[in-house]
Amino acid sequence: MRATKRESVVVIMKKPSALQAWKMLVLSLPKGVAAFVIIVAGLSVSIPLSVFLIGVPLLAGTLVLCRTIMVGEANIAAAWLQGQESPAASAPPSSASGEQQGWRSWLLSVLKDGRSYRGILFGIMQLPICIAAFTFAIVLPVTAFAALLSPVAYEVSMRLFDFNLFSSEWGLDRLLDWSLTPAQRSWIACGVGAVFAMLLPLLLKGLGRWYTAWILGVAGPEPVRRQPNPEGAYTGGKYTFEMENQQGGVFQSEFGTDPATRRNRP
Repeated sequence: MRATKRESVVVIMKKPSALQAWKMLVLSLPKGVAAFVIIVAGLSVSIPLSVFLIGVPLLAGTLVLCRTIMVGEANIAAAWLQGQESPAASAPPSSASGEQQGWRSWLLSVLKDGRSYRGILFGIMQLPICIAAFTFAIVLPVTAFAALLSPVAYEVSMRLFDFNLFSSEWGLDRLLDWSLTPAQRSWIACGVGAVFAMLLPLLLKGLGRWYTAWILGVAGPEPVRRQPNPEGAYTGGKYTFEMENQQGGVFQSEFGTDPATRRNRP
């Protein structure tokens, strides 16, 4: 009897990093602008030329480029959700299928692929979304650290420029009947900045999840590619069976039980 070996793979899911979320949000602006320019330029050139048929290959190339950009961003977003710094390298397409597929079938497959048109939607809508993401990624940390440095800013403004940054009473004297000095107000602002800085990682992760939800939602699931089954293996059902055609071979299931053994059982 031949025993079946099983290998258990343990996948450790790491938490998304706030620093990686900040990098992703900041880099979204240049990539979004580049994608928008490429898509608008490609569609502006290919659609008018489609009347003369020369624009059809250009349109297909634009669709492929849009889909590639969208899939790349989706891989980065999925890698961040899994706690990875960079997406895993995807398997390159097989050369045999590319050789067997002619340019006409390739053109039809591109024009029929829904992900290509979703890539156009991604490139157009990505620009305002990445502008908002970039703005929040810059404004939130700057605001937090500026509030933390309020006492330093107060001392520098008073000693070097003779200007009171905290001359306003903020309405606290009316609410709580407090008579605070400008120096005390600067330390209150510093405390607010400290709380804001502690909440900053949660805010960045929330923005990262919102951004990745948009990307993965428009990208959709990766289409399943059917691979041919290996010779002598059946994987259509719930269990996997292996067959050997050699003399005295064994028909063995996943549980490693021989049919002759099962017949001898009471």
